[in-house]
Amino acid sequence: MADFDGFAQGPININQIANFRLTEYGKKILNDHNEAVRAEGRFLADYEASRTEMDGTHSMQLWQLMRIFGPACVGCKPAFENCVITITR
Repeated sequence: MADFDGFAQGPININQIANFRLTEYGKKILNDHNEAVRAEGRFLADYEASRTEMDGTHSMQLWQLMRIFGPACVGCKPAFENCVITITR
């Protein structure tokens, strides 16, 4: 095994919580998703896909992050600040 590079390595579960910060492009993707879900029914009027902390960090389960942002991750515009997603163990 290679020397430890400062990042944990090992198996992850798609139900684990992912923490991330969004670029303006990422905020647009998340807002568009939230609006589309809210439009599906009146009981979803206050739906938010992610929890947002005071410092601007978002968190949600990894599978949900992949479902919302996956299609946008192909190309040149990054949705995440510094292209970083932190998985909570």
